[in-house]
Formats: sequence, C-alpha cells, structure tokens
Amino acid sequence: MTTMTAVMPLTVRERCAGLLYGALVGDSLALGAHWIYDQAEIARRWGRVMELQAAAPDGYHPGKERGAQTHYGDQTLILLESLEACGGNFVMDDFARRWRGFWNESAAYRDHATKETLARLEEGCGLTRAGSDSTELGGAARIAPLLAALRNEDQPTILAAARAQTALTHASPVAMDAAEFIAQTVFLLMRGVTVASALSMAAMLSYRTLRVEELLRQAQETHDLPVTEAVEKLGASCPLDKALPAVFAILLRHGDDLEEALVENVMAGGDSAARGLMLGTILGAAHGWRAIPARWPESLAARLKIERFLKTVGL
Repeated sequence: MTTMTAVMPLTVRERCAGLLYGALVGDSLALGAHWIYDQAEIARRWGRVMELQAAAPDGYHPGKERGAQTHYGDQTLILLESLEACGGNFVMDDFARRWRGFWNESAAYRDHATKETLARLEEGCGLTRAGSDSTELGGAARIAPLLAALRNEDQPTILAAARAQTALTHASPVAMDAAEFIAQTVFLLMRGVTVASALSMAAMLSYRTLRVEELLRQAQETHDLPVTEAVEKLGASCPLDKALPAVFAILLRHGDDLEEALVENVMAGGDSAARGLMLGTILGAAHGWRAIPARWPESLAARLKIERFLKTVGL
C-alpha cells in the first residue's frame, strides 16, 4: 500500500522570504564571475560555481568578500533599508536620498546608469528626476524588498512603486515596464501559478513599450540548447533585449530547480548578477525560501539585515 504525503501550500511568508533571499543570493553567487563573458574562463577559474565567491581581484568588484553583493545587490539593500525605515512603506524621496548618500561614501563600482544619474544630480536635477536613459535590467531587478513589503497593497499601488524605484536610475519607459513585468509575474506566482504559466500570462499583459511576448518567443526558440549556449545566442549583456530572453531561457529549463537555475546563470557569464536578482526573485516566489540551499543564505553578509526587515514588515 502506497502512502501519499500531502504537500502543504506555501505561505505568504515563505514566498516573500524566498523572493528576497533568492534575489540576494542570486546576485551574490555571481559576484566572483560577474561580467566575465568568456564561459570557458569562468569554468577554468572557479569550476562549477556552487558556492558564494569573493569578488575577483581583477574584476569589477575588487575587495568584496564572500557573501557580499554586487553594486546591484547593494542598491537592493538600500531599497530594503528605506522600506524598513519607513515602516514598510515606499517613500520615493527617502529611497532617493539614501541612494545618493550611499554613493557619496561607497567605492562600489558605478555603472552607466549610476554615473549618469549622479551627473544629472550634480547639474541640479531633483532627486527623483535625474534617472538615466539606461535600458538595462539592473534597475528593474532590485525590486524584491518592495514586493515583500507592499504585498498587502493593491496591485496598482505596487506597480506604481516598482516603476518609481526603477525610474530613480533607469528612467527609460522600457526599464520601468520590465519592473512592472517582474511584479506581474510575482503576483501570479504568489497565487500558486507555475513558473512557465506565470511567464506566459504576464507576457500577455499590456506594457507601454516592452515587447515581452516577442522576447519570450526568442527564448522558447532556444529550448533545445543548453543554458550556456542559449544565453550566448540570446545575449549575455545588460540591456533588456538581451537580458530578459536570457532569463526566460533559464527559467524555461530550470523553473522547478532554483539552485540549478542560479548556478547555470553564473556559468553562462556576462551580466549574471542582474539576471541573478530577477531569477532569484521569481524562483523564490514560486518555491519559497526552503528551495534555496541553506548554505547560501547562511553565507550572506546581509543575512541579519534581511531577517530584521522581514520582521519589521510583518513577515
């Protein structure tokens, strides 16, 4: 006689903790190999990247130790700190002030969007009107803390906040659309929709400029390729027209295995940190925090900060 074990549905806390930890471990796992486009070099230097790594001394984040974040993850934590300080509410002015203050004191790598936004601030643009014209994934991908903190708000409020936080540094309409797409996907996952179905359903929604269905089709056309080959074909770089299909390709292959998805993402090279943030957010929401190998959150430098935040926002 076969005994069937009932599978309990995931709680909201498990999904929210999953999407937040998933995002930050996805970013941190990529720290060592971030922006190395030669997949053979990644394999030669690190083997298969199964553990969090210190930053490469000759890379973009020198001096960062194992468990630290890339500059994308740092900005995710700034958003987290702002939400916590504001009692779980998104206050754009507070986030913007904290973001600018971070760069006044930090030696972290400054990408195009950061440099352009800081330059516009120096020219006198207001804190919330200085965003760059970047179409890269990094600005949209940092929204995990916002999705956790605002989980009980109505969807229009959450979408407006997701777009606003992105616009601080990435004011192009397509970048803000990407944040909205991530949020829409997470809404579906929180209801128990599968990863593949959530992607398809969210892609069919209306966006101002982002052609999500087309980008999803591009990923689907590489289904027979290994992840490394698919990402190389679709594009491993930062802009959304490359990064989103690459994320979709990984999700379509490993949507049921968070660990494998994040490892394969790093091995594919390029802008693996921004992709890792988005992958971790989506797969953490889909499968909960227990799907994340315990060794990864335990090694995160921001672990205590994350736990305090979860308590502050009632999770």
